[in-house]
Amino acid sequence: MECNEHLLKMLIRDSVAKLPEKEKALYQFIDELEVRLIESAATPDQYMNLLKKYSPYHAAAKQFDISPYKARTMMHRIEWKIAGRVEEKLHNLKWVEQPSGGKRVKKGYLML
Repeated sequence: MECNEHLLKMLIRDSVAKLPEKEKALYQFIDELEVRLIESAATPDQYMNLLKKYSPYHAAAKQFDISPYKARTMMHRIEWKIAGRVEEKLHNLKWVEQPSGGKRVKKGYLML
């Protein structure tokens, strides 16, 4: 199913909220750092250079007292988990139309 950006963000936010606390904290920490780097970069190349210089995995490793390798591995697992949940929700989405009580316009509701 094709979905718009707002729906996708909502589904991701919902999936992140349901993560165990440790996973949620690590995901949010790394995600926020990456967003800040994206916002400060003018080009994709500059973003890649900033990623190398200010590695979110190294920062997370320091913050959570783990190795950068473990931070990266955990982040990848969390992202796979989130992607799986989002994909499942997208697969199960249904658009339900409700009669409008005699009017021509029907209201639609997205059922998750």
